[in-house]
Amino acid sequence: MTTAVTAQPRHPLIRWATAPFRAFRHLNQELLGAGEAIARSNRFPQPRPQAGPVQAKHPQPAPASKVPTRA
Repeated sequence: MTTAVTAQPRHPLIRWATAPFRAFRHLNQELLGAGEAIARSNRFPQPRPQAGPVQAKHPQPAPASKVPTRA
């Protein structure tokens, strides 16, 4: 039967001293991941449709004489 080797708990002073570095490392990884996601989404940007003054108006309905009907 083998025994599991467990790591010795760190001294509270060492944990307190290294906590800001661990937090910074975590924050840095989050920011790098977000930057990569933005870069992926911007790789193939989709052009936005440009609405001119004529296109911005609502289209008028076609007169009844020009509406095709099924016979």
